[in-house]
Amino acid sequence: MDTHSSVTETQFDVMRSQISSSFEKAQAQKKRLKRKNARYTNANIILAGLSTLLAGMAGTIGNAKNWKPVYMLAAICSAGVTVTSRLQTAERLTTTSECMGQLKALRVETIAPTYDLPKVSAKYQQILSEYSAIDV
Repeated sequence: MDTHSSVTETQFDVMRSQISSSFEKAQAQKKRLKRKNARYTNANIILAGLSTLLAGMAGTIGNAKNWKPVYMLAAICSAGVTVTSRLQTAERLTTTSECMGQLKALRVETIAPTYDLPKVSAKYQQILSEYSAIDV
């Protein structure tokens, strides 16, 4: 007996569509995370440079009246470096890429006109469960 006899073409198409939709959502989220990560990286570099510059200026051209506020600004910039480092999204970006890889593999598996729908459906549900933090 044919294992695909009870499965309609529409069911195959619906599963393909769901997988493709999830892949596209994960791809869009990856793009957003990359832009966000780039902004935090740039802020981190700028704040670190500014902190170093301010601390160096206070030490070389500062006097008894202005060194404290300049060092305070340098300390604030340094704290900003710490904050932006923690806000970077590299781990989430990696997780999203992993999810996309699994969804892409599943898409390849569904290229044939018929495929093992229960197996693909189970894999798809597993991916959704495993990567629940990602909006797919």
